[in-house]
Amino acid sequence: MCSGDNGRRDLESAADGLRRLTDLLLRVTDDDGGPTAVADELDTIARMLDEQTDDETSGVRDPVSGKGNAIAPPIDMDIDDSGNVSATGLLGLPYQGPKTLVHGGMSALLLSHVLGAAGTVAGEHAVVQELSVRYHRPTPLFTPLEISASLTDPAGDHARGSIEVDGVTTVSAEARLALPPQQ
Repeated sequence: MCSGDNGRRDLESAADGLRRLTDLLLRVTDDDGGPTAVADELDTIARMLDEQTDDETSGVRDPVSGKGNAIAPPIDMDIDDSGNVSATGLLGLPYQGPKTLVHGGMSALLLSHVLGAAGTVAGEHAVVQELSVRYHRPTPLFTPLEISASLTDPAGDHARGSIEVDGVTTVSAEARLALPPQQ
């Protein structure tokens, strides 16, 4: 479907557009017939894309940090040479749980992802085998988040991470890690 840098940029641009549409769809009222017209247009787009699909999988499609996956939350993640992970982002309505707050499951998903990334070996993120999450306080929507994770032992099989808002921890987690299974 997409090849090379241009194809990747096109996929990422399309995913960004779908993220915007998802956010807008969550805000629209249904009393003027607009959603029906949108649904018809989206069906047309879906038929067009269906003709261009393949079974390729790559990191650009990761559901947490894949820029080409429209369900991936808008976060930017960096891993330093020591395996310390830092990520920033701002989550909107598609990630809402209780009104005005990030869904707790989304917080756990983000932490599981960065904890696995902290165990990166030869480009492969570790697999989280056990995850313990502690919710300290609600995480608000539409507020810049700082997400971090690092290994906590020399063997590299345990990591700790957190989500912070304005320097205050809202969620923390610890994980037991393993290398991904060989296929």
